[in-house]
Amino acid sequence: MSFRHHCAALLALALFVISSVSIAQDAKKEMSWEQLVKVREESFARLKELQAKAQTVKPAERNELATEFTQIATRLQEEIFPQLTQQVAGQLEKSPNDKTALEIAQEVMQYSYSRNDYPTTKRVSAAILKADPKNDNAVNFSGIASFAEHDFEESNRILNLAKKNGQLLDNLGGRYLETSESYIDYWKKEQAIRAQEDAAEGDKQLPRIKFETSRGDIVIELFENEAPNTVANFVNLVEKKFYDGLKFHRVLPSFMAQGGCPHSKSNPALAGQGGPGYNIKCEAYNPNARRHFSGSLSMAHAGKDTGGSQFFITHLPTPHLDREIAPNSVHTVFGRVIEGLDVARALKKNDDIIKATVIRKRNHEYVPETSPE
Repeated sequence: MSFRHHCAALLALALFVISSVSIAQDAKKEMSWEQLVKVREESFARLKELQAKAQTVKPAERNELATEFTQIATRLQEEIFPQLTQQVAGQLEKSPNDKTALEIAQEVMQYSYSRNDYPTTKRVSAAILKADPKNDNAVNFSGIASFAEHDFEESNRILNLAKKNGQLLDNLGGRYLETSESYIDYWKKEQAIRAQEDAAEGDKQLPRIKFETSRGDIVIELFENEAPNTVANFVNLVEKKFYDGLKFHRVLPSFMAQGGCPHSKSNPALAGQGGPGYNIKCEAYNPNARRHFSGSLSMAHAGKDTGGSQFFITHLPTPHLDREIAPNSVHTVFGRVIEGLDVARALKKNDDIIKATVIRKRNHEYVPETSPE
C-alpha cells in the first residue's frame, strides 16, 4: 500500500476513534504550510507504527498505545487539518505541481465532505481541478457540493461535463445528475416564495424557533402558510418544553440529523420509536407543499399520517424524498434553517437539544388537530 493510501486509511481510522471524544476548544498555534506538512507526515508515520505495534503487544499494553493514538489523532483533527484546510487552496494555486499539496487537498476534500462541510468541499475541489482537471473525485465532489449549496445550474454543468468526459462516478455525482436539472426550476420557485416571506410584516411574518444544542444554536423559520397543522404541533410542543433535553438520536451523513424522540432521554435503547402520544396528518400531499433543500425541517414518520414529535434537518437537498420519485415516502417540510446551518450539518448522534424556544409566532393559539396513535 502506498504512503498516500496509508494516510487516507489512518485519517479515517483516527476520525473514527475520536468521533465521540469531547475536546476542549483551546486557542491553537498558527503554523506555516511547511510546519503543518511536517507534523502531518510525522503523525501519520507514528500512527502507522502504533497500529502495527498494537497487533503484537499484550492486551494490557494496548491502552497506552490507544491513548497516544487518540492524542495524535485529536491534534490532527483539531489543530493540523483545520489549518491545512485554510491554506491548501492557496498552496495549490501557488504551486500547482506540488504533489504533497495535491495529496493533502484530496484528503481535505474527502474529510470535509464526510463532515457535510460543503462550502469547504466546493472550494478545495475547485482548487484541485485547477491543478489536475482529470481528477475524477474532485469533479464529482465539486458537482455535489454545488448541489448542496443550491447552485444547481453549476452542479448540472459540472456533472454533465463529467459524464461527457467519462468522469462521472455512479456512487457520487451520478446520483445527482438528473435531479440537478429539475432542481434549477424548483429552486427558482422556492426563492420566489422566500422573497415573499422575507417581505412579510406584522402578523404575516412566519414563526421562528431556536434550538440550543451541544454543537451550537440553530434558528428555524416555520412554514405556517403551507403546513399550518404541523407548525401548530411543533410550536405547541416547543412551548411545553417537550424537546428540552432530548437528543439527535439518528444522524446519516450527506442526508440528515433526526431528533424529537422522548425515549432518547428516558430510554435510549428505544430511541426512534417514541412520540407525544398522538399522531398528526401529513401535509406533504398538498399542492403547495414545500420541497427539501439544504437545512429543511421535515417531519419524520413511520408511514402516512403517523407523524408526532420526531423531525429531521437535511444536510443538502434530498431528491429521493420528492413526491415525484417516492410518492409513498413523502415527508412534510415545515421549516428551514435561517441561522446555524453549519451547526445542523455538524450534528453527531446523541448530541443534545439543550433547550428549544419559540422566538416569534403569530397572534393566535397553536393547537394541532391530532388523532390516536
